[in-house]
Amino acid sequence: MSLLSRVSRRLAQLRVAGQLLRAPRSRPGPSAGARRTRSSACGSPASLGAYGSRAPSPARVGAWAAAAVGWRSRVRTWAPLAMAAKVDLSTSTDWKEAKSFLKGLSDKQREEHYFCKDFVKLKKIPTWKETAKGLTVKAEEPKYKKDKQLNEKISLFRGDITKLEVDAIVNAANSSLLGGGGVDGCIHRAAGPLLTDECRTLQSCETGKAKITGGYRLPAKYVIHTVGPIAHGEPSASQAAELRSCYLCSLDLLLEHQLRSAAFPCISTGVFGYPNAAAAEVVLTTLREWLEQNKDKVDRLIICVFLEKDENIYLQRLPHYFPVDLLQPTGPRSQL
Repeated sequence: MSLLSRVSRRLAQLRVAGQLLRAPRSRPGPSAGARRTRSSACGSPASLGAYGSRAPSPARVGAWAAAAVGWRSRVRTWAPLAMAAKVDLSTSTDWKEAKSFLKGLSDKQREEHYFCKDFVKLKKIPTWKETAKGLTVKAEEPKYKKDKQLNEKISLFRGDITKLEVDAIVNAANSSLLGGGGVDGCIHRAAGPLLTDECRTLQSCETGKAKITGGYRLPAKYVIHTVGPIAHGEPSASQAAELRSCYLCSLDLLLEHQLRSAAFPCISTGVFGYPNAAAAEVVLTTLREWLEQNKDKVDRLIICVFLEKDENIYLQRLPHYFPVDLLQPTGPRSQL
């Protein structure tokens, strides 16, 4: 049996087994005017095929393209080429397919699928070291020693957490994980229904715990969902411990998935009723102590606030947990 016959027979066997999108035409070699187009992992389904423009219908597009056959060298070679059909996140109903598709994209390619165009890159978010320049606060003995490296690992940002291009944003979720009010609802709306579909498979979450999903149409690659305590009035010691656990469990997932940047909202301070100032003390203590042990494992942790009162609280309290060289306030000059 000739080599050409053996190759044609093998292609037919693979086609029957479902390993090929379609079998190429049997031919002794490329004709003088023939031109093979290179397929793209991010191209439309119509562009995916073994031999350019004669592509299969979208329904026949699979995860693996045809193996290449070495015609010129007369040596049979089989090298599966991974190819994923482009997924429209605004219309897709398969969260697994969408999540797999996004993982195969570069950061630049992911931008095409963001729900917004005015997203904020991590490098545009100032570190606490940069923010603190020029701040004037009342002198008070800091609770921790000055650490320049830690001051470059923490940020205070006031704005929309859904627009931050970081590895993960943390969602202040309810126990169902299916969306709700406040930041929870904003994140679900921005990410799209695929986020809710994946959350539904997680089967809820306990207070103080955290679970992770894809980010879908968010600039953030992942969403870490955590359920904070409900505390109307002065929080108890157990409620403070649960709030601390929200941050620690979220940080555990950050390390587990080898993520290096995350943004935290104000957990439990909305409809859950946790006092804003008391929550800030728990947050800053937790982040400071965690960073002391894990500062080389992350690039940035961002405290993302939406309300001006929360921003003011953190501007006042951050210098005591992350000391920097601050300008001292000057009193009125005496009149002689």
